[in-house]
Amino acid sequence: MADIRVTFTKLGKLKYISHLDLQRAIHRMLVRSGLPISFSEGFNPHPRLNIALPLSIYQEGERELFDFRITEDVDEAVITEKLRKAAFPGMDIIKAELAIGKLHTKRAVWRLELESELTPDEVKSALSGEMVVTKRTKNGEKQVDIAPMSRFVSAERVGERLMLRVELNAAGNDYLNPSYIAAFLGDKVKLMRTVRENIIF
Repeated sequence: MADIRVTFTKLGKLKYISHLDLQRAIHRMLVRSGLPISFSEGFNPHPRLNIALPLSIYQEGERELFDFRITEDVDEAVITEKLRKAAFPGMDIIKAELAIGKLHTKRAVWRLELESELTPDEVKSALSGEMVVTKRTKNGEKQVDIAPMSRFVSAERVGERLMLRVELNAAGNDYLNPSYIAAFLGDKVKLMRTVRENIIF
């Protein structure tokens, strides 16, 4: 019995599927792989699966993570190869390895691809101080300064788009959706693509 951690991509048309649909697709992939998967008990058994940090619809991920359990010892290279053969379009299996520790996420690095006349320096300056936005909570909407939950990484012009990278909180109640960064920048930007580049835990 061992827990396996898989690093995978969720790109392209997969940005249109919900987290629940992704979970179902991974369930089917694990079954198709032919690996000795550990299943839950009960009337509707399914593979034991833990996906880190669900992505919102229209968001993509370059290094997403999920853990699952196998009941027999299998070489990591064999697991990786079987999952690659069973994967579906838009999902590439980067690697599968023995899971060390739980998937307690702390931060995530995001790339926001923007249409904007702002320069990289202007974006950096805008994100360097207080960042008050209207944030949705369980108790309704309230004004929140998201600056303590975010860190500017870089901004650069690539062709006609402005590529903004930020590191955001990704732990429990402190999770910050990158859409709030675009909301703070307001009418000066148009968000064209949102990609999670990496998860830190």
